Amino acid sequence: MSECRLAKIGYNYTSSKVIRKIIFIIQPFRKFNVEIKSMKIKATCIFQFFWFLSLISVAQNNPNAIYDEGGEYPSLKNNANHPCITAAQYKIIEEQTNENIRLLRLNAAGHKSAVSTTLSWPLKMANGLNDCSYYYIGNYVDQDTTSPGIKDWNCGTTTYDGHRGNDICTSPYPYYKMDNNEIDVIAAAPGTIVNKVDGHYDKNCVANDSIANYIIIEHADGSVALYWHMKKNSLTSKVVGQTVVAGEFLGVVGSSGDATGPHLHFEVWSGTLSKTLNDAYAGTCNTLNAKSWWITQKPYTEPAIIKTQINSVAPVFTTCPTTEMPNEDTCFAAGASAKFYFFIRNETSGLKANMRIINPGGTTFSSWSHNSVNNYNLAYYVYTKTLPSTAGTYTYEAVYNGITCDKTFTINCGPTGISAITDVKELSVYPNPATSSVMLSSSKDLGLVSLFNSLGELVYREDINSTQHEINIAQKPGGMYFLQVQGKFIKIIKQ
Repeated sequence: MSECRLAKIGYNYTSSKVIRKIIFIIQPFRKFNVEIKSMKIKATCIFQFFWFLSLISVAQNNPNAIYDEGGEYPSLKNNANHPCITAAQYKIIEEQTNENIRLLRLNAAGHKSAVSTTLSWPLKMANGLNDCSYYYIGNYVDQDTTSPGIKDWNCGTTTYDGHRGNDICTSPYPYYKMDNNEIDVIAAAPGTIVNKVDGHYDKNCVANDSIANYIIIEHADGSVALYWHMKKNSLTSKVVGQTVVAGEFLGVVGSSGDATGPHLHFEVWSGTLSKTLNDAYAGTCNTLNAKSWWITQKPYTEPAIIKTQINSVAPVFTTCPTTEMPNEDTCFAAGASAKFYFFIRNETSGLKANMRIINPGGTTFSSWSHNSVNNYNLAYYVYTKTLPSTAGTYTYEAVYNGITCDKTFTINCGPTGISAITDVKELSVYPNPATSSVMLSSSKDLGLVSLFNSLGELVYREDINSTQHEINIAQKPGGMYFLQVQGKFIKIIKQ
């Protein structure tokens, strides 16, 4: 969307839309005045018309602004008809795992430790990702043994019938995160790899009994942890029988097996059979085990803004298996308008999000707020704001539930403002001047690469997950361009 919306009265901030709405409002008044020649009625109509205009004025300056769009983040979750692991798959897991344990002699007398296993969080952001967070809980273990009843460890309903693990979902843009290896699966506790499967398709969207990519680790006390749905060919090079330490890389979050989207299905057993299922979380309604397995158990809900971003072009939200396009920007023209996004984990009715644009000197350029009226696992909201007219680096700050998430952006950082950098260490751009293509070479992954023309208009953008890349400019008009890469601007001449 390109304009803010006032949902209850259908008001749009864009001027042409305003005119159309006003005409729509006064049209019945015009007809009414023709039929009834009454000065009193005319006065009433005029009063209502100017009241409507005053309402528009108030709406434009109300700090509790009306968002452009938003609500529950579009996502799919597994359910009872589409479980993460089927009964047939559990049987195969048990047989393979126990056979490997037998061959490794891990069930020999005296092998098991008397010390109980404790778990650290099994995911982390990969190097280079600087979002404020990256996950929400899609499903907990179902503690209700009746069908179709459901109940999680906290006596809530964040689960589905028969679910046996904890689904830690990545967001926002889960497929983008998956494609770019942004969320690592790590060992929650030290142990020995007793089962490992890789190489299977990792963007399933329907229930088809597909085989997942996964790792199963046995701990010193004989318990095991299942790490499920990982990305194809992302698993550690270690093989069955080798050991891992807590925090060691195991793979990348994916959507392999019976998964409706990228997430880690994390499951713990006190033994090596599925009937020894435990719940990592301790709570009033956990009937499987009395104590938490976590070193530090996270709260049932964690209301927080997990990402902020600014866009000149709206992101593209897609459905499985298409990759999203975040279209995130950090460079804008002075006085232009931009879309300010924020993504909330565990949005809670009654909480307020406070947003502001902070000047380079620390003062507030503008501020607004959002009152939550719904409870969503994951939500997003968008506000269109006019940007500052002075060049410099600004901060977009969002605060929710006492937790701050911010993002910096620059005004006039390219052709119309800050001087372009022509010599960037560890980065080569050649030939320059160029006629048909420009080659980029760096000592690290290039990341987001943008090309602007002399008017500051974006003419090319791509996220490059490699150290070299060629940009075809053969069909672009001759003149001066500005290449933005790794936070720097490089002037390019097209002959």
